[in-house]
Amino acid sequence: MVPEPKPLHLPRPWTDDVVYMVLLDRFHRLSHAQEPKAPWHGGSLAGLRAKLDYLCGLGVTALWVSPVFKNQDDGFHGYWPVDFFSVDPRFGTLEDLQGLVKDCHARGVKVLLDMVVNHAGYEHPMAKDPAKKDWFHRGQAIRWVDQGSLERGSLHGLPDFAQEKPEVAAWLTDMALWWIERTGVDGFRLDAVKHVPASFWKRFSGEIAARHRDFFLVGEVFRGVPRYIGRYQREDGIHSVLDVPFADTVRSALARDSEEPGPSLWERLKELRGEYRTMLFNEILRKVFARRPTDMRWFHLLLESEDAYVHPELLAPFIDNHDLSRFISEAGGSKERLKMALAVLMCWRGIPIITYGTEAGMSGRTEGSNRSPMVFGADPELEEHLRGLIKLRRAVSAFTRGRLISVLADRQVFAFMRDDHETRALCILNNSREPVERVLEFPAAAKPAVWLDAFTGERVVERHGKLALKLPARSARILVVGWRVAAPGSAERLSAFRPGSGKRRTRQGASPA
Repeated sequence: MVPEPKPLHLPRPWTDDVVYMVLLDRFHRLSHAQEPKAPWHGGSLAGLRAKLDYLCGLGVTALWVSPVFKNQDDGFHGYWPVDFFSVDPRFGTLEDLQGLVKDCHARGVKVLLDMVVNHAGYEHPMAKDPAKKDWFHRGQAIRWVDQGSLERGSLHGLPDFAQEKPEVAAWLTDMALWWIERTGVDGFRLDAVKHVPASFWKRFSGEIAARHRDFFLVGEVFRGVPRYIGRYQREDGIHSVLDVPFADTVRSALARDSEEPGPSLWERLKELRGEYRTMLFNEILRKVFARRPTDMRWFHLLLESEDAYVHPELLAPFIDNHDLSRFISEAGGSKERLKMALAVLMCWRGIPIITYGTEAGMSGRTEGSNRSPMVFGADPELEEHLRGLIKLRRAVSAFTRGRLISVLADRQVFAFMRDDHETRALCILNNSREPVERVLEFPAAAKPAVWLDAFTGERVVERHGKLALKLPARSARILVVGWRVAAPGSAERLSAFRPGSGKRRTRQGASPA
């Protein structure tokens, strides 16, 4: 009999975490002696366990693992389950998953397991069982502008569970509890949340909270409308949702120079024609309406919608996702732009999510190349840049606990501050192809200060509530004042955190992780 370990809930608040998403089959396989059958690439739980030191060295503190259910032959991604109560043997065993969780907890790393309750795989036996025909919605195509159709329609023709039926809701909830109680994971990333009735989520979240008080739920609600995604957090008991409005803004604002015109209708239609079948509906809408030149004031407008959330600090911002084209591909291959996007991600409020391979500069469009196998060490300079940003976020308390305040927004430049009354931190983005100069003005009550540039070590003096800055082209500057250490064992000089510096100096005895 498989033992049932109790979940180990690490006391660190989720707002202090940086999450790394792994598409298990595409991350790391231990042996190259035998090629797996396409479309599988051979990544496994054992392979992931072998790379935990790499992930801890990068600085991530939580791991989001794609679904491990036994899948049909072509379900390498894990989202087409044919058995909800077993681990796919191509990934490993239940004992391997338990071992992964144990290894992560020993390193202080939390684990989010991807949970699918909207649908079964095309070949799931229940979908073909006459006795279970009432467990599924039948013959309803999705109309994307109709919420009822979203919840009852079939996603890509997959057998769609009828969660409004008590027996179905009970079975799915018990299944999820089975995974919690046998693996000890710390939370779920919930797949396809908007395609499931809200009544189910209220029941699901309530029953899990009753059994496992500290268990964390992150919902995938792929729509770039704050009021829409915020309702799942506000009303349905889901602690966090993917911050799609943030991702939309980053991908729209930072993919092109401010001086560059918006794409023509022909350019937009040409791209959509080639990729719309594999694009999310939200992404299709974003590209259809992307006719204007980029404008950094879009970030300021994004912040004006913060009241749509009851806990904006728990949202999960991201720039890459396994269902989207890679940001670097959106940005024409520009590493400068990727560094800007990573800087704003690591300085923003919430629980940032990094998708595997971003630190390696992996590119890819939505036709499948966005899910390419991980290439470790492909871009050491970019990897070091991200490592420095994560270390800075974890060391400066304002980044994880501070209010987010818009300081300056114009066509080319956006500057925002994080302030927790003990430390202040600034992130300033210049999206112009030319160097520019700006003067930032702070409230009169703000104390005069000497700011330290976390990239260069330069000291910049604030005079009479004003800070004059020179901003290189296509760049981000991060400045900190009054900083203190947020976590034990990381009391390092800020110069040790310089992204891309190649230096990782620490106090004697301090951990470099």
